[in-house]
Amino acid sequence: MANELRDSVAAIWARALGVKKVAPDDNFFALGGHSLLGVKMIAEIQAKTGMEEELKLSDLLEFPTLAGFTAHLESLR
Repeated sequence: MANELRDSVAAIWARALGVKKVAPDDNFFALGGHSLLGVKMIAEIQAKTGMEEELKLSDLLEFPTLAGFTAHLESLR
């Protein structure tokens, strides 16, 4: 399930950031992400993953890599 979640989040990040692929150690902000894009992306992740707990921009700021962010999402499930 964790790999499925990571793959889903990676696809959302890639679309939002305009890149072909996002690796587990890639940093959202290093790839060109910014706070407004992060808010939009978090809303999409929330909707597509069915997360019950509300995600916030601070989650992305605290866990800016794909691996860290998806591990955080798993911990909230």
